[in-house]
Amino acid sequence: MKEWLANIRPPKFLRYLFFIGYCWYRSFRSEREDAQVSSMLFLALPHGMVIFILDNISSICYKDSIEVFSNFQILLFAFFILVVHYYWFLYNKKWKSYIEEFRHIRRRQQKIGLIYLFIYLFVYLLLALYPIILEDVFGIEVMEKRISQVLGSLNFTI
Repeated sequence: MKEWLANIRPPKFLRYLFFIGYCWYRSFRSEREDAQVSSMLFLALPHGMVIFILDNISSICYKDSIEVFSNFQILLFAFFILVVHYYWFLYNKKWKSYIEEFRHIRRRQQKIGLIYLFIYLFVYLLLALYPIILEDVFGIEVMEKRISQVLGSLNFTI
């Protein structure tokens, strides 16, 4: 089992984004010692939002029935995401090999990669928060309908 865990690796684009995040966090004096942890958490953030994206997709596909995740389910999913990212990046100091894998990338290319990293996070945030964005920016009342559906499924009236 330990041998299998030692060989597990994330996809190459995540290793690249980890390297970019690591280099960005290393530039801050307070983050120099634990930049690998900060970079891992930064990459785990968008993956933790997947449960909200799935909730939004299910509300589009199945308008009659809506899936409501409990706080326990959300925390369990977030814990699972953190464990997976720990084994991908921090277990047995795998992060050092990922840094060496992309060490040849120049500083200018790292800045372009940093833009990719923030676009990656922005797209996940956009997908996870699109009902709020639709309501606030465009005036489309999505949340009111969803809240009334959720409260209706719980036999609760406003």
